[in-house]
Amino acid sequence: MRLPSFLSASWRLWLQSLALVCAVGWWMSACTPRDEEITADAGALLRLEADTVLFDTVFTEVGSVTRRLKVYNPNKNAIRISEIKVGGLATSPFQVFVNGRPGPQLQDVELRGEDSLLVLVRATINPNAQEQPFLVNDSILFLTNGNQQKVKLVAYGQNATYYRHNYHTAPAEVWTASKAHVIYDSVTVPAGQTLTIQKGSQIHLHRNARVKVLGTLKVEGEPQKRVVFQQVRLEEQYRNAPGQWRGLEFHPSSQSNEIHFAEIKNAVTGVYLKAERNQVAQVTLRNSFVKNMLEIGVLSHGGDVRLENSIITNCAEYAVAGLGGGRYDIIFSTLANYANDFVRFGPSFTFQEKYEVEGKLVREGSYVVNVVNSILWGRQEEELQFGNMGSGSSRTIRNSFLKTQAYRAEFGSNGNQLNVDPQFRDAPKFDFQIIKLSPANAAGTPVPGITVDYENKPRDAQKPDAGALEVDYQ
Repeated sequence: MRLPSFLSASWRLWLQSLALVCAVGWWMSACTPRDEEITADAGALLRLEADTVLFDTVFTEVGSVTRRLKVYNPNKNAIRISEIKVGGLATSPFQVFVNGRPGPQLQDVELRGEDSLLVLVRATINPNAQEQPFLVNDSILFLTNGNQQKVKLVAYGQNATYYRHNYHTAPAEVWTASKAHVIYDSVTVPAGQTLTIQKGSQIHLHRNARVKVLGTLKVEGEPQKRVVFQQVRLEEQYRNAPGQWRGLEFHPSSQSNEIHFAEIKNAVTGVYLKAERNQVAQVTLRNSFVKNMLEIGVLSHGGDVRLENSIITNCAEYAVAGLGGGRYDIIFSTLANYANDFVRFGPSFTFQEKYEVEGKLVREGSYVVNVVNSILWGRQEEELQFGNMGSGSSRTIRNSFLKTQAYRAEFGSNGNQLNVDPQFRDAPKFDFQIIKLSPANAAGTPVPGITVDYENKPRDAQKPDAGALEVDYQ
């Protein structure tokens, strides 16, 4: 830049500096990316991933649960969020975290154009005197260019009774449905004692937790008030995830166990029976549902098992495994091991006189298998497996539906139907109601003492259906 000669040297130097500053400023302004230019336009709104962040049941003593919320800037320009806060501020059970910064209130959060922001929302529900589930509400408020946008926060909190440090039940202990029951490690029912769990009770178990029964377990569910054994986490991603707790474990001294109208789900092995010499655990499951097992639905090492009007499905290994002998009565039950969440190669049902671990014999005994009016089904071509039979072992199957090639000659009579699809209404969604045109309709034979099905609907007195669920003609 050439300056007139009449200007002094100092003036010329000052003007040159001014021109340089202006040039640099113009260059910097012109080169700022548009997605970094902050707009004050009142129409530049955020796009929120959801209008509500929902927390399923949060057990008050368990602590906190965290959810994620994505916040998008759909505009070409950057925006400055003047304020992100939880409505109740410090008194709220909710807290927000943005870019590692904790709330409940944050200011001047910049978000580039067409970029997103992750907001973590934590709910911590404090105990109170209420016994029934209670509802907690608040909101996250976003203030941008004078506009306020809101996301609702909703949590269902629930007080519970907690069991820790291998809790041993008292004689004749009773659990009611007034509070949830949360087991941290294990609950043991001592020999000679009885634990009664009343209708509608909800039992929640932490990872590796189990119920160990040396005495007697009485589960007294009803058709509309089933007793549920499941995991602690109830969010969507945990709702049907297998392997979240160990299972119900019945030791050799455990006798006269009755589980009625129960749901046992998302464990490693649902029901496990043990035997030792002449001591044999005894368990009856009536009108119960066992599903989503990481290993086995019902595992018995020489125990005495009766399944009546019950359903077992979605087990990674076996639906029922009887190893080392034992007695197995399967009456009016649907064992349809589709294993929706697993790749399974072996059969769903196995019964063996020997129980071996790494080639070492642990237990050996005869087995008695009696299957009546039931459906033993799955996706494999072969779903049955029987070991060698000694003189004390026997197996009888009648009026049942079987998926088998190996045992067609043995079980091809007595009213059985082999490799004939029983036609469930929607098996992938755990709906094992047979349709009206199912070949299992009226395929059963009357069994004294059993007059209702899994749902407590009356069974046909002359020609009942095979499986746990009678066709509903209404």
